[in-house]
Amino acid sequence: MRLDNKVAIKKLLFAGLILFAIVLIGFVYAYFLQSDIEKIGYVRVFNNKNQDLLYGREFEGRLVDSRGNDHLLFKFKTTDAEVDKNFTLFPRRFFAWGKNYVAYTQNLKEVILIDYKTRKEVFRQGLNERIEFINVNREKEEFVIATEKALYVLKYQKKQGNEKKSLFILERVAEGKFCWPSLSCDSRYIVCGENNNKENYSATSFVLIDLQSNTKKKIFSEKIGNLPLTQDYRLIFSTAISDDNKWAVISTSSSASPPYVYLVAVNLKSGAVREFSKNTGLCNSPGFFISNDKYMFAQGEPEYKGFGDYSSIIDPFRSKPVILDLNTGKLEIVNDVPKDINAYWPIYGNNKAIYFIDRNYQSFVPNKIFDTNIYRLKNKKVELLFQIKGGIVSYDVISSIH
Repeated sequence: MRLDNKVAIKKLLFAGLILFAIVLIGFVYAYFLQSDIEKIGYVRVFNNKNQDLLYGREFEGRLVDSRGNDHLLFKFKTTDAEVDKNFTLFPRRFFAWGKNYVAYTQNLKEVILIDYKTRKEVFRQGLNERIEFINVNREKEEFVIATEKALYVLKYQKKQGNEKKSLFILERVAEGKFCWPSLSCDSRYIVCGENNNKENYSATSFVLIDLQSNTKKKIFSEKIGNLPLTQDYRLIFSTAISDDNKWAVISTSSSASPPYVYLVAVNLKSGAVREFSKNTGLCNSPGFFISNDKYMFAQGEPEYKGFGDYSSIIDPFRSKPVILDLNTGKLEIVNDVPKDINAYWPIYGNNKAIYFIDRNYQSFVPNKIFDTNIYRLKNKKVELLFQIKGGIVSYDVISSIH
């Protein structure tokens, strides 16, 4: 009898251990699964007492995840009037989120890198000219920086032995005044706007720079129509290049006010240019390639109701994610976002989810800083991930940190 009891106890203990192991494995799996998917880096800005400023002067870069962790990466205040002025105009251009590092500038004179894991500064270098744009090639963790005079690439370099030199090198790769640079996945090409027309330095052409052959090619002109550049010219608000280097996409408009922003795509293999002005108007940059031939962006603007005829655009006064097929020109609306949410800044995650925020980060209403929600759309279900105090001026989905 006593022997039977011992056997029964051993069986119960063994079953309990198996159950505990299954539960533990489930928790570990869930922990690492969501850590891969739900890590978001963002920069928020707070309002201040100066009512003449569109944005606040205090910026915070933070890293949050779905396990409740919320880490401060950097924080700064702008005190110079010229710096303040620059940070009110498309401030997202001063921040770029890589796989392991975020690059930013706080004074337009220095490039700074912060490591996500240690939350410490790993690189800082001053430049002799004003920094105007920062972007990143996420695959290779290489950053492209446009100043008022040149283009630079910041990349990782392996240490040799016990060398004390920096882990990163900043290389000057092109001369000129460029805007909205995007670096290709293989780091061979940069697509960007260029401002070099002596008749009007605000006019922006679109160029392709081949870093391998050290050549630059103008893809299309800064002119729109037949008017002289003193009266009308092209503006560019974002650029992107597909993973296979076949397509480049820009959001663009004429200098007319208010700007009617739409997409233009260039087949870099054939040289063919496709303008999608009729069905991609009211484009809210930035956008994102979800495949080599499809481009996703947010379309619609509640504050444009008083301007123009937008009859060619479906539901023009609500911002929603849309997908453009670059081969056919067909526009597909992502209908799974509730109509009471204005979705801006969509990002396509590695898990085939769409992330977006729900406030107009380029609002025309001065002195308004809105609290921001970050959502995820997956399997036709919209889920609120994070509620951020303050307005977001930069964010990205960081899926490779453990």
